[in-house]
Amino acid sequence: MRPGLLLALIVLLALTPTAASGIRAPSAAVHSVSVTFDADTKITQVTETANGTLNFTGQVTVQKLPVERILVSLSARVDTGWAAKVTPDTMVFTSSTPIPFETQVDVPQGTESTVVGKLVVTATARGTGYNFEGTANATITVAQYYRVLLDSDASYFETGKRGVGTTFKLQVANMGNGPDTYALEISNLEKLRSMGWSARLDKEVTPVVQPGLYSEVTVAVTPPKDAPPFEATGVVVEVKATSVGARAHGLTVDIVYPLNFYLRTIDPIFDVTVPIVIVAAVAVSAALVVWRWRQWRKRRAIEVVEDQQ
Repeated sequence: MRPGLLLALIVLLALTPTAASGIRAPSAAVHSVSVTFDADTKITQVTETANGTLNFTGQVTVQKLPVERILVSLSARVDTGWAAKVTPDTMVFTSSTPIPFETQVDVPQGTESTVVGKLVVTATARGTGYNFEGTANATITVAQYYRVLLDSDASYFETGKRGVGTTFKLQVANMGNGPDTYALEISNLEKLRSMGWSARLDKEVTPVVQPGLYSEVTVAVTPPKDAPPFEATGVVVEVKATSVGARAHGLTVDIVYPLNFYLRTIDPIFDVTVPIVIVAAVAVSAALVVWRWRQWRKRRAIEVVEDQQ
C-alpha cells in the first residue's frame, strides 16, 4: 500500500466518532402531555325518574415545554353518548407542574345496569412548531335499581257457582333497570281459608324477567262448597310479588295487587225448580186459554141452533 494512502486512512479513522468514544449527535427534545384520573372506575345510581351524575378528577402534565408558555385544550366524551363536560377546558403551562381538572358525566334516567360507558379525556397542545396530545380513560357502570308492577285485565270477578274454581291471569312486570326474578304468594291465604275459600298460584317464582317485560302468573280461586243459598259474599285475594334481586341486597321491594271476588249463590233445588215452575205455569195458562176458547165456541154454536128454531 502506498504510504500516502495509508496515512489518509489513519487520519479518517481517527476523525470518525465511535460508540466507545462517547460522542453522540445532539437529539431533539421529546415533548409530551399526560392526563391521569384519580379514580378510573366509578358506579352511578339512576332511577326511572332521576339521572345519575358522576365527577372524575385528575391532572394534566406537560413534559419538556417546547416554548416558555404553551396552551393546552381539554375535551371529554363518552362512547355511549352521555353528556360529559370537563373544567377547565383550557390550561396555560409555563412549567411541568401538574394542573388539576374535573369532568362531570350525566347518565340518563332509566339506563339499564348492563350498559357500560367509557369516558375519554383528551388534552391537546398545539402551537407554532409543536402539536401533541395525551388521553386518559375511565369506566362508568350503572347500579341496578329494582321495581315491580302487578297488573290484570280485570280486578273484579263474580260467580254464582259454589265450590267451582275460577282462574285468571296477572302480569308481573319488571320496571327496574336490570334482569330480575319475583317471588309470588297470596299474602292473605290464611284468612281466605278461614272463610272457606281457597286460592293458589301456578308458580312461586317467575323466570328471569328483563327490564320493561313481564311474566304471567295464573291465579285460581274457589268459593266454599257450603255457602248458604241466596247469600252474596265478597272476598279480596291479595297477590304479592317480591323482587328476589332486591332481597339479595338486603332491600325490600314488593307490591300487593287486590283481586275482588264476589259470590252470589242460589240454592241448587231452587235453581232447578224455578224453570220447571215457570214452564208449568205457562203450560197451564195456555191450556186454560184453549179451554175457555172451546167453551165459548160451544156456547156460540148452541145459540146459533136455538135462533134457527
